[in-house]
Amino acid sequence: MPPAAQAPEVVSRNEDQTLLTLYHLAGEESGGFVAFRPHFLDRITRSLVLGQSVAAQAHIPGPVTVRELTPAEMVRAERELWIHYHQQKADRKNDRLFAAFAGTRLIGVARCSRHPDGLEVDAVYVLDEYRLKGYARSVMQLLIEECGRSETLYMHSKTELVEFYGSMGFRLIPEAELPLTIRNRFDFVMGDLASIKVCPMRREPGFDTPEAEGGVLA
Repeated sequence: MPPAAQAPEVVSRNEDQTLLTLYHLAGEESGGFVAFRPHFLDRITRSLVLGQSVAAQAHIPGPVTVRELTPAEMVRAERELWIHYHQQKADRKNDRLFAAFAGTRLIGVARCSRHPDGLEVDAVYVLDEYRLKGYARSVMQLLIEECGRSETLYMHSKTELVEFYGSMGFRLIPEAELPLTIRNRFDFVMGDLASIKVCPMRREPGFDTPEAEGGVLA
């Protein structure tokens, strides 16, 4: 006879105990992780169960294409990608989304949002198993070609990605130089962007970066 299914509450307790143990071993405080439990559980599961980088195992079904999403397709970014990334939602009136597809699968996206006083780039996300293959760069290059040809682009970059965006023409700026509506999105930190490891950046039109067109990637 197969063993009886483990009750959900028992499974949950076991998962929580595993997380607490891992935090203890890493020397981290456990009190603040509960709110982020799905994020850490996903990362830990990938490390412990798969035993190796998911990116190394990715199977790409045919060529990867990069193009702009139609407004009707934006819901795919919400359901298939941003569900793993801060539960972002698209504004079909003010957003333009640029995406990479492996076959028919949506694997990466970047957004350019029009604010009353400027354009903001954010919500750049590639599925874990497709990272480190150049797809985020390809999507960003298409976004820059379409949105930044004649207008300035602004963003709040993660500190570890400053060099990546810098290679595409973005430059670090003081927070005060961000357009007001873009700056106000982060007013909850009261000017202390360093505490959340974020840096304001700007890209002026005319920076010489390789052009990208929607199409097929080798």
